[in-house]
Amino acid sequence: MNYKDIKKLVKLLKEEDLSVLSISDKDTHIHIERDRLQANNHGDTQVISTSKEEQGEKSNLVEITASQLGTFYSNKEENSDETFVKVGDEISKGDQIGFIEAMKVFNDVTSDVSGTVEEIVVNNGDTVEYGETLMLISLEEA
Repeated sequence: MNYKDIKKLVKLLKEEDLSVLSISDKDTHIHIERDRLQANNHGDTQVISTSKEEQGEKSNLVEITASQLGTFYSNKEENSDETFVKVGDEISKGDQIGFIEAMKVFNDVTSDVSGTVEEIVVNNGDTVEYGETLMLISLEEA
């Protein structure tokens, strides 16, 4: 079983709202558990009001914060340099911006807002704490 297969199993776990998934074959045994309280694992958001002098034309930014303790990954795959988002990317509400691994369980981190990625605060592989800022998003103008 490779990394992509395991990621598919984690996705199945979430989609079917399961708390435990065990799969065995002759050579491999996979056991995945997740906390049901973290089933909706959107990054928490906070609106930060800033002065126009400090942010130029940007009147407000939104922080996307870690919803749990773990290791943050911004790369799409383990041995790849391709990231989910980069500074300047336009993202929509619900877009995946990374994932947090805790106790061998991978939890997607998605955006609660639409806008432009202004800053990525943490690096791929950094340990993050609950509430730690992951990214700053400039909200779309209405």
